[in-house]
Amino acid sequence: MAFSRDWSFYNYTPSLGAAIVFIILFILATATFSYQVWYTSKVAAQLSKNPFVPEEELNEPTKKRESKMYSIKSASNAHIPFFIGCALEIVGFICRAKSATDINKLTPFIIQNMFVLVAPTFFAATIYMIFGRVLFLLDCQSLMPISPRYGTTFFVTGDVISFLLQGTGGGLMASSGGRNIGSYIVIIGLFVQVVFFGFFILMEIRFTMCIQKTCPYFWKLSRKWWFLNLSLLVSSILILIRSIVRIVESIQGYKGYIMSHEWFLYIFDALPMFFVIVSFCIASYFGNIFDVTIECRELKETPQEIDAEYSGKEDIV
Repeated sequence: MAFSRDWSFYNYTPSLGAAIVFIILFILATATFSYQVWYTSKVAAQLSKNPFVPEEELNEPTKKRESKMYSIKSASNAHIPFFIGCALEIVGFICRAKSATDINKLTPFIIQNMFVLVAPTFFAATIYMIFGRVLFLLDCQSLMPISPRYGTTFFVTGDVISFLLQGTGGGLMASSGGRNIGSYIVIIGLFVQVVFFGFFILMEIRFTMCIQKTCPYFWKLSRKWWFLNLSLLVSSILILIRSIVRIVESIQGYKGYIMSHEWFLYIFDALPMFFVIVSFCIASYFGNIFDVTIECRELKETPQEIDAEYSGKEDIV
């Protein structure tokens, strides 16, 4: 769809080459992580054929939740939002490449603008869900200032609110008449994301610092949980930085410095989100949610007292 108007979608000439580069990068990273999730979940499923909670006990709410947390299928499903985010990034930059070849077409501009804007909210949803599982598996739910039952729901709800606000604002920004109000709505959505993510990062840091004293079988754990948590923390910080830059961009407005220079989009949005996927790929090799689930399950199925020799060890986290 193309039409005449007295304003331009862009304050610059969008780069076709840069868009193509990130299409390739996102496809490669997504394909790699997809294979890793499929393979590691398949191996984990073979190692946990027997249910962790007997079927006759599933009527109890606490036992039902425990069974879900140790379910490999449930852990796999937690990655669904992440892959939706990956798909949005890929489609978003495909449409950006299309838009670069014809800057007067409305449809590809709207799609690339909205998809690239909201994709990180889907990454965040998976980060929240996986972190909630880690807290449960390592018996560290007491470190959450929110009820363990509602902790993940709290963060995901904030993520959904942020997504709806950003999606609505992003759509309005495609028209000259709605550009200002759309920008304000996007700012509110990004602020919601920053507040929830800032609080979440504090929880991750607290968990990292206090796990040794909280987890009853800490000294018997491998470093897999550490690599997984590091990936979640790094990804959270990357998304937080990206959101802060997006807020500044929206506050400056259409004629602002950030919106007038395309490199900001690639350095502070596309590149950080690519590194988010890469960090998950690296964590999948050194320690993923499936490995942590199996390890914690084995420790709880064969309980042993912590060796006395460990009681005086220094913190290693």
